[in-house]
Amino acid sequence: MDSNHERQRKPADESRNLIDSLQNEIALDIVSRLPISSLIQFRFVCQTWNMLTHDSRLVDLHLSRALKINPCIIFKTYHPQKDQLFFVELSDHDDDERTLREIQIPFSTSMAIFRIVGSCKGLLCLSGVYDHQAVYIYNPFTTEHKKLLHCNHAVEVNEVVYGFGFHPATNEYKVIKIGYYPHVYYATWSPGNTHVYDLPRSEAHVFSLGSNSWRNLGELPYKLHHSPGIFVSGRLHWVTRFNWHLDRLIVSFDLSNDTFQQVPRPDFNVNLFHCSYHLASLRGCLCACLLTSNGDNLEIWIMEEYNKKESWVKQFNIGASTIVGQDLSPQSYDIWRTSLQKGTVKVVCILKNGDILLDCQGEILIAYSIHEKILKIISISGMPKYCQAVAHVGSLNWIANPT
Repeated sequence: MDSNHERQRKPADESRNLIDSLQNEIALDIVSRLPISSLIQFRFVCQTWNMLTHDSRLVDLHLSRALKINPCIIFKTYHPQKDQLFFVELSDHDDDERTLREIQIPFSTSMAIFRIVGSCKGLLCLSGVYDHQAVYIYNPFTTEHKKLLHCNHAVEVNEVVYGFGFHPATNEYKVIKIGYYPHVYYATWSPGNTHVYDLPRSEAHVFSLGSNSWRNLGELPYKLHHSPGIFVSGRLHWVTRFNWHLDRLIVSFDLSNDTFQQVPRPDFNVNLFHCSYHLASLRGCLCACLLTSNGDNLEIWIMEEYNKKESWVKQFNIGASTIVGQDLSPQSYDIWRTSLQKGTVKVVCILKNGDILLDCQGEILIAYSIHEKILKIISISGMPKYCQAVAHVGSLNWIANPT
């Protein structure tokens, strides 16, 4: 028994001795190439290795490498497991098995129902679904988290839009919160009121993790769609809601100076009353993804030079009738077509091989090959039936070590 135990210990001891004997720079270079799931396990081998994973140089080096490979995909489930997080790591090989793994949320008891505000440089921002509920910044792999101070609005709001990002010039993470009030007024004849009082339609606040405080930015003259803000060029981006702006504008929030402005959108040459579009980020460029009114095509427009209207180019046109799925089952193809018709196809990210990853109704992930012009289903073992897919860079990063 003792000899068997010694034989089992020997490979682990040899590995530890090998790392210990390497020059620190070489060890950092080797370890920085590990996927995030392996790197987290690496921390628990021994104290020396655990100390190595807390080296800020490893945090920076691993993150810089992780940004160049396929992101992991985080899923927020709706059914049958309600409001849980899972993840899968996408390899460069199509035949590799992809298995869904659960992410433990250390503050789940205080936030049973939540939404993903955004992912940035290895950190997630999660919020409750109601205005009075908490907001957390969270590294889903190290489990380190920070609960933000409560943001008080003038009165209770009936709708909230959030955004989360990091600006390299200011070296700060920020959370933007926009609360929309019910349009309430008190007439002069109303008992107890002698004058007309009209609430502002909205109120924007920004939280800087550096100062650990909220700042009131006043009223915002736009009603933004309550989807996660798309982070490009140091700015968060949303599309405006139809009930305020028939043009469906693109609005940005600059994290360097806390200002909003309009960004020119493409000339789609369609009636946006009958079509919908959402924003995405592909290779660092802002993209507008238009679902045509007949439900047969997804157009992806790319702004090749930021904030230049003339630089919008219709780069891809993904159709339901002209694209043949290489490995799509009839059921998956039906989900794809139905997603197009309902306007529920979302562009998630672009993979290292150039494929565009699409989320179809929260049921399946499909990769569109821009070279072969075919659709390929991303098979994941344990995939939940209904979920939200978010591209995330797995990292040891934490807000105390912005890179």
